[in-house]
Amino acid sequence: MPRPLDADTFLDLLARGPEVFAPGCAGHSLLFERWLRAAPERCAGLRFTGVHIPTVNTFDFAGLHPRARQRTLFLSADLRASWLDGRVDYLPITYTAAWRWLSGTVFDTVLVQVAPPDDDGNCSFGVACDFTPAVWPRARRVLAHINPRMPRTRGPSIPLARIDAAIEQDAPLLEVADPPADAALDGVAANVAGLVEDGATLQLGLGRLQSSVLRALRGRRNLRIHSGMVSDGLLGLLESGALSAAPDAVVAGVALGTQALYEAVPRVVGFREVGHTHDHAVLGAIPRLAAINSALSVDLLGQVNGEFLSGRQLSGVGGLPDFLQGARQSPGGRGIIALPAATPKGESRIVPVLPAGPVSVARVDADCIVSEHGIADLRHLDVHARARALIAIAAPEHRQSLERSWHDLSLRL
Repeated sequence: MPRPLDADTFLDLLARGPEVFAPGCAGHSLLFERWLRAAPERCAGLRFTGVHIPTVNTFDFAGLHPRARQRTLFLSADLRASWLDGRVDYLPITYTAAWRWLSGTVFDTVLVQVAPPDDDGNCSFGVACDFTPAVWPRARRVLAHINPRMPRTRGPSIPLARIDAAIEQDAPLLEVADPPADAALDGVAANVAGLVEDGATLQLGLGRLQSSVLRALRGRRNLRIHSGMVSDGLLGLLESGALSAAPDAVVAGVALGTQALYEAVPRVVGFREVGHTHDHAVLGAIPRLAAINSALSVDLLGQVNGEFLSGRQLSGVGGLPDFLQGARQSPGGRGIIALPAATPKGESRIVPVLPAGPVSVARVDADCIVSEHGIADLRHLDVHARARALIAIAAPEHRQSLERSWHDLSLRL
């Protein structure tokens, strides 16, 4: 049985080794966060590693102390100050690469938030099964927040006997409500929905675009979901009858939404780790997989930027390359990048060439780009036809300028 865990014991055990794994999404324990905030001086020398999602996991572990560090797959505005101070280790790798790396890494301490043990003595990881199953088997110690609010789900778990110290305490789970409807994004979503047939399998991320797409798909039937994440938009598909009734119709690594979603997922979602949800062979074997993801900008070569805005890193590639590769291998699959044609300030998101810096998706991996003005199917198009297809879905006021830019650019190709 685990030893009892309180704030002092928690901090004493953390001090026994510098490398700490702290899960993201709703696996993040607000109780553990409170203990860390209350004793920042005890975090000196610790490095917290995790897959912390921008705008969701906003806690800056590195900001706890000048000698604390944070290692992450995503940069965000919340980590900006610590990044500028040189205390953030950013890894620009995909989810599948991160899974392989974490599976072979030994952490001194792994933090978990789990459901109370079942009759067999196993604690479900609940709504956050993405990366923690890769790290706990090799951890030198596991510290658990056993939270009665964490639902017991169909998916990975950890034996209670493997947990070194634990506290059972009722505490809120991290919640993220679906964003409100947006007219421009609803137009994009309507075009995306035109690419999704009855019986397709969907992969979507988190955010306004994905919520709009799920609303636009409520009239479909026999849909399935295989995704890294599900959000409250899943509830609308359930209510509309759009989802298949098959018991394995929904597979995901995490659920991130409101209490209503957390109450629904035990009966609806089969949870799996990233080693399954993002595996290229698994994805390629799913017929008609529609991988639907957003981007910040796309250039006339078909290159996609999902990370940089105004010269600053805002995110990371995450699972985007994994799902695009899987969708290309899927029989009848499509890799869909969707975005409004212009920013709220009226600047074109379809640009002549991406500025110098990272490219999230190379032009050789481009498939289908969608805006509210139409669909650019880039498969099998030569470079000139690609540019014309992308210009055609740009905001009308920017098309002439893009045509001139392409003329000049093509002379240098």
